[in-house]
Amino acid sequence: MLSLSKISGSGNYYLNLAREDYYLNGGEPPGVWLGSATRHLGLFGKADPSDVRSLLAGFSPSGVGLVQNAGAENRQCGWDLTFSAPKSVSLLWALGSEREAREIQAAHFAAVDCAVRYLEAEGCFTRIGRGGTLVESVGVAVCVFEHGTSRMGDPQLHSHALLLNVAHRECGKWGSIDSRPIYDMMMVLGAAYRAEL
Repeated sequence: MLSLSKISGSGNYYLNLAREDYYLNGGEPPGVWLGSATRHLGLFGKADPSDVRSLLAGFSPSGVGLVQNAGAENRQCGWDLTFSAPKSVSLLWALGSEREAREIQAAHFAAVDCAVRYLEAEGCFTRIGRGGTLVESVGVAVCVFEHGTSRMGDPQLHSHALLLNVAHRECGKWGSIDSRPIYDMMMVLGAAYRAEL
């Protein structure tokens, strides 16, 4: 299953969901970087919370503005693509041995990675030129946070793939992501995740 929601403003709703730092301090594994744009920012492996906050605001980890409206309160910070394993998989993960749980988590992460790579290859664009009439494919930065329970406390293996609204263009410049193709791809991304899982 895949759901998509916008991350707006400072992103604090997501970073502090239910009066706790849901993504960064929720007792779950730390975020992990995906997407080709992360290489251009020097971001690899585990995500540092300050880097996530900088990118949500439209700045590089070193504080350089990557988009025209970096730091603006009304800026679209990104999108939360939530990939949820089927209930049967979540139950096997929760009730299986430690080895089985690790294998299921690895399969889940590989499926999320597959869907993110497909999204980047086929659905991430920025608008350029006078009036944004030209469209260019871009590299993206995605921070994936894995969680093991639903909000009701039931076993639910799922990952929040935060697609940050900073796009790396082939020429080396940065811009914002055109979200329309992402919404158009929701069913395909969910299918890509399930097929890989």
